Amino acid sequence: MQSASYTATPEWEKLRSLVGEKCLTIDHPFTLSTGQRSGFYFDCKKAMLNGECLTLIADAFLKIADEFRPRPSAIGGLTMGADFIVAAVIQRAYESGHTMTSGSIVRKEPKHHGTKRTIENPLGKGTHIMVVDDVITSGASTEIACEEFKRAGYKIAGIVSLVDREAGGSNKLSSKYGCDVRAVFRKQDFPQITAGTTGDYQSPEPIAVSA
Repeated sequence: MQSASYTATPEWEKLRSLVGEKCLTIDHPFTLSTGQRSGFYFDCKKAMLNGECLTLIADAFLKIADEFRPRPSAIGGLTMGADFIVAAVIQRAYESGHTMTSGSIVRKEPKHHGTKRTIENPLGKGTHIMVVDDVITSGASTEIACEEFKRAGYKIAGIVSLVDREAGGSNKLSSKYGCDVRAVFRKQDFPQITAGTTGDYQSPEPIAVSA
C-alpha cells in the first residue's frame, strides 16, 4: 500500500504529471536492460535534468527517507541512475536542515587512476544508507550498488526508486537485503500504460515491500 505521507499531495500529482509527460513512451517496442521486451519505457533522465522535476524528486525522496527505521544518514546508488537523485537530495537536505546531507556513488568499475576507488565519497563503516535508483525492473543495477556498499561496511537502511515497473525486482531486493523497498511511483500510477500499451511482459508487485 502506498504511504499517505508522500502520495495524494499536490506535489506528488504534479511530479506524476511531469514524469508521465517527459519520461514515459508508450506502445513502441523497447528492449529493457534485462533483455525483456516491453511496450512502455521510462527515460527518467529527462525528469532528472529538469530543475522543477528534480526539486520535486528530491523532496519526495527525503520524505520517504524519514519513514525508514533506522533512519538513513546517507544516500547513494549506482552511477548513473542514482547520480542526479543523490546530488539533489543532499543539497535539498542541507537547505532544509535535514540530516541526510552525505552521499556515495558506486562506479560500474573501479577508477583506473588516482584513488582507484569503486565508491566515490566513501563513508564510515556502519553508515546507514538509503540506496536509490531511477527505475527498478529486475533490481540488478540496484543490487550491484547494495553489494558494494555492504562490502565497504555500510548498512542498507532501505531502497527507493523513482519508478517501480512492478516486474519483481523490488520483492527480490527486499528478500535479499532484509529491508523495505519503496518507490515514488509504480506502473499502475500511470493509467495511460494499460490504456495504450500492447506489449508489456511484466508481472505486478506492490509499491512498498517489507522484509
